[in-house]
Amino acid sequence: MMKPELVEQHITAMTTASGNLLRQMEAEGLRYRVTVRPEDTGTLHVHVRELTPELTERIERCLSGMGMQVAVREG
Repeated sequence: MMKPELVEQHITAMTTASGNLLRQMEAEGLRYRVTVRPEDTGTLHVHVRELTPELTERIERCLSGMGMQVAVREG
């Protein structure tokens, strides 16, 4: 379990890192929102507008090296 004082820093770091990794896809038109929940700091939730199976695969592949579970959903 992560120390409570580190949770907010972890969330900020993972959100920033995922944004950096998804920058190229964003330039191609990807519209998304990333969240990390304080009660589940091991999962990166990616909500994507107009999600397709191809986009899901690209996002999962792009974020696979972050050491977190990646949950991609329409939204």
